[in-house]
Amino acid sequence: MAKHVIKSDGSKVPFDAKKIIKAITRAASDAKLSPEEMNKVVNQVSANVIQFAESQDKIKSSQIREEILTELDQVAPAVSAEWRKFMNSR
Repeated sequence: MAKHVIKSDGSKVPFDAKKIIKAITRAASDAKLSPEEMNKVVNQVSANVIQFAESQDKIKSSQIREEILTELDQVAPAVSAEWRKFMNSR
């Protein structure tokens, strides 16, 4: 199980599955999904990404982001587009 996430600046933070759920929820909300569809997407994608992260010894934040976007591209392209739009605006 990944105990730490390595951030882009090299720092380490404890792995927190809630952050994954929160980020996906925010993107799904921005995509204007219905509450039912949002719950479905968040539950499906977060479960797969958390399982992936927990299978790693350590994990980079960029790997988590890539895994989320890969899942969203398959399950909910509109949510994936909102995520990318947010990332590009930063």
